[in-house]
Amino acid sequence: MKNLYKIAFNILLVVILCATSCKKVEVGYLSDNIRYGSNPVVVDKGVFKIVTGIIPDNSTPPFKVSILDVRNKETGLREEAFFKESEITVWKEKYDPKTDTTLALIDAKREKQKKLPFEIIEKSGQLMFTQATESIPPGEYLLDIVVENSKGRKEYKGITTLQVKEPLLFEHTTAPYFIMVDPKDGSSKRYPHDVDWFDINNQQSANMRFKITRDAQGPNQIILKVYDKNGAIFPGKALQRRPDGNGFLNTMATFAYKTTVTDDAVIHDYAQARFPDVYWDSQTNNILCYYRIYDEYIESADYADVWNPPYEITHKTDTKSYILQIRFGLKFNMPGTYLVEMHLAATKKPGK
Repeated sequence: MKNLYKIAFNILLVVILCATSCKKVEVGYLSDNIRYGSNPVVVDKGVFKIVTGIIPDNSTPPFKVSILDVRNKETGLREEAFFKESEITVWKEKYDPKTDTTLALIDAKREKQKKLPFEIIEKSGQLMFTQATESIPPGEYLLDIVVENSKGRKEYKGITTLQVKEPLLFEHTTAPYFIMVDPKDGSSKRYPHDVDWFDINNQQSANMRFKITRDAQGPNQIILKVYDKNGAIFPGKALQRRPDGNGFLNTMATFAYKTTVTDDAVIHDYAQARFPDVYWDSQTNNILCYYRIYDEYIESADYADVWNPPYEITHKTDTKSYILQIRFGLKFNMPGTYLVEMHLAATKKPGK
């Protein structure tokens, strides 16, 4: 008999649990626990970004999500910069780096508009940050929102933190280097492990050093200048494409819509940041750039005799004329004019 009572009790318990767990969520239910999956939401100033919408916690759609306030996390005060429009360039149609190859074609697809630093997409609660975040001071801000559905409305204060930070203006995607190639027989001399070491703080590898500066107000251009180890500048025409079978490997000209060669530089005009466009990330050799400086310009080149980076690199100078085969990869994340100065551990022939 005791076993029968025990079995009956267990059956009753299962029925109660099933009834509880299978109870339908009330139509129009609005949870107190709506949230965002990211906290904090990291925002790079001036960079377009869309963040996934709210996690509704069984709240029933359709929703109307709106911004209530954005407050400085430290002071608790409203940050007015989030509610002021700025003029930015927007694309009316999608940019295609393979077909939009002139300024006229590019300008036909874009226009200037007044935009807020960020907006909230009403139905989903997605956060859309525009290039107008350039005007937001770096710091942490609390986002307050309102969610409405058929039942009513609720305020969610401090639902997530917006962490606004200065953007990474540019990135080296690989260690830059050059190989010394004998023009007579094609034999090469290179630094040991030169593709494995790069001092990012000094932008220096074993035989190359970069200095990159940005003018945020300038046109979208990359000005590439190449110097020898004594500071003598190579003419723009010295930077030649590197042959690859029946064609040539990528240079910055591959990614730009216009390239101009001057006496002391090569200037690349580009449509938008990020440059090179993300399209190239999935292509052969992605955004790596390959150049040759032929032996007619090179008087000598240095190679590593003792290798112990980053503590000691001892060079020897080879006075035989070499072809320099150069490789580097750079991403530019913000618009503007960048002066890219590349210094080589080599010397230029006088008068060239």
